[in-house]
Amino acid sequence: MFSELPSGILGDIFKKKTIVLYGLLILILTPLITVSASLVAKKYVFFVLIMSFVLEGIGNALLSGADDALFYEGIRKEGNEKQYDKIRGNMQLISSIILGIATFSGGFLYTLNFDLPYIFQSITFVIASIIILNTKEIKKESLADKNYNLNNSESTFIKSLKNVLSVFKEMVLSPNIFFLFIFTIITVSVVNAIFALLPDYISKIGFNSAENGIIFMIYSLFGGIIATQAYRLSKLKYSNLSMLVSAILIISAVLQIQNNKIIFLIGAGLLYIVVDILDPIVMQMLNLWVRDNARATFISGLSFAISLITMVVNPLIGLVVQRYGTINMLTITSSVTVFLIFISYLLILGSKKKEKYTTEN
Repeated sequence: MFSELPSGILGDIFKKKTIVLYGLLILILTPLITVSASLVAKKYVFFVLIMSFVLEGIGNALLSGADDALFYEGIRKEGNEKQYDKIRGNMQLISSIILGIATFSGGFLYTLNFDLPYIFQSITFVIASIIILNTKEIKKESLADKNYNLNNSESTFIKSLKNVLSVFKEMVLSPNIFFLFIFTIITVSVVNAIFALLPDYISKIGFNSAENGIIFMIYSLFGGIIATQAYRLSKLKYSNLSMLVSAILIISAVLQIQNNKIIFLIGAGLLYIVVDILDPIVMQMLNLWVRDNARATFISGLSFAISLITMVVNPLIGLVVQRYGTINMLTITSSVTVFLIFISYLLILGSKKKEKYTTEN
């Protein structure tokens, strides 16, 4: 979480491609460090694993933001900027399929040898590095950025840092983008927190580990299919988008309070696809708005905020589960989320009216 924002800033100040490669290099090494834990003395195993997981977090953070920015700018370079939401939806479907294959393959390799899944993970990141090495990136500087640099006597790094971080001030001054930012943080954080605990409950209601895995593979595949069609909703007004997500959350909660296990799973599935619906739409809108030299920082800032709020929400949801049970937790959480979305929309609507009034006067 702490590596998210700095990695985005580095991606914008330096080349995004370079930061992604550094992230991949770390991720090539972390599975090998994990494997090496079996070779050290027992008293050092814990520390080796801690080092591996910390490095993995940093490696993933270096990719987060910079890879999305590189992906978007590559699509734009090919003249397909308006198709970004559709392409991103297709990417999510492919990712879902690959995730299913990887889950199955990893389990199979593990039965053959404990080390094999980690070794193949490193090989996968090596292949990814080769792809990125062959990706071209043109770092552009806008006229406004050039003027900023010419008129400022501070060091180049400090100037670049201030210029990049100013994107968050610009976001606050743009009611529509600010609403999207807050809306996404609330929704994704809650869904992530719920699904961190839901597998355990699914096991408790009678599904074994293998069935649990299959259920989430189906969720992932179905979510990917939904994501490929999410671009059709990109022209929705923010009010309509809020109502759509709120309706899905409410229907999901109603289905999950039923006694039938299959109906419960359908309700959980509806909750699962909320993120798949939002991702292509929101990322399209945010990428169209943000300037090139702050794109990785902005996306990393979004990831940082989601991680932070998820960390706050997780123990709260766990506390509700302990006191009131999983079903009541789902109902309460969905209701609170809908309420927060509604409040966010009202606040942003008020900001827009105030901005309009100020402009007119």
